[in-house]
Amino acid sequence: MHIQLSLTLTDRIIGSAPFLYEGAFEAGIAYARRLGYDGVELHASDPSALHSPDLTTALKENDIQVTALGTGRLYVNKGLSLTDGDKAVRSEAVCKMKQYIDTAAALRAIVIIGCVRGNVPSPDKYSDTLLLLGESMHTLDDYAARQGVTMVFEPINRYENNYLCSTYEIADFLHTNHLKNIKMMMDTFHMNIEEKNIGQAVTDNIGDIRYVHFADSNRLWPGQGHIDFRQIIEIFSNYKYNGTISAECLPLPTKQDAAVNWLSSAKELLKQI
Repeated sequence: MHIQLSLTLTDRIIGSAPFLYEGAFEAGIAYARRLGYDGVELHASDPSALHSPDLTTALKENDIQVTALGTGRLYVNKGLSLTDGDKAVRSEAVCKMKQYIDTAAALRAIVIIGCVRGNVPSPDKYSDTLLLLGESMHTLDDYAARQGVTMVFEPINRYENNYLCSTYEIADFLHTNHLKNIKMMMDTFHMNIEEKNIGQAVTDNIGDIRYVHFADSNRLWPGQGHIDFRQIIEIFSNYKYNGTISAECLPLPTKQDAAVNWLSSAKELLKQI
C-alpha cells in the first residue's frame, strides 16, 4: 500500500472553507514540503491561474506533486454548476471543467467534482437535475478519458448539498450512468453525517474510491472527534488502497497548527498498520 499525504492550498479562503494554506501557490508548495507533505491539492476559481511557469518550477524544486484540483469555487465564487437550468450557464460550467481537466493532464493530477454539481432547486426538479447532471458528466467523462485524467465525485452532506450526499448514492449514480473515467472521492467528515456505518461504507465502495479527504467529526484533524480512523486505515490496508489522503479540515486554531497536527496524526495512523 502506497499512500500520499497532501495539503490543501487555496489562493483565498472564503468564509469557513476547510483549507490549510492561503496565498500564492508557489509559496504554498514550498511550505507543504517543509512540513513534510508528499503533495498539494490546489483550489482556484479560475484554472488559468494554475498555468504558471513559477508553479511548475516550484513543484520541481520542492520535488512535490499536485495530487488534485478542486473545482468547487466555480460554484461558490462564480455561481456556475453542471445542472443549472440555463443551458448557457451549464455549458460555461462544462467548458471551465474541461479547462481544469486540461490543467490536470499537464500536472498529472486528479480533478474533484464536488459542489460544482449544484443543488436541486425544488423537489419536483429532482429527476430533471439528475438528467442534466448525467448529460454534463458524460461529456466530461469522455473528455477526461481522452486527456488521460481521472475525475472523482465527492459525496457532500445534506447541509451543504441537497442530493447525492452518501457514498452509496454516488456509487449508484456512477454505475447507472456507466461512467468509466469518473470514480469516487470519500470525505470522512461528510460520511460521519450521512453513513450509518463509515467502515461498512468504505468496505462496500472501496472499488470505486480513488481519493480521500480526512477530517474528524468536528472537521478538525483526525483525533479531535469520534471517527475511528484506525478502522478506515485497516480497511485501506486490507484492500491495498494506493492513492492520496488529503488534509481538508478547518484551519483551527491556526492554519499552521492544523496543517502540522493533521500530518502528525495521519503519519501516526499509517504507522499502526
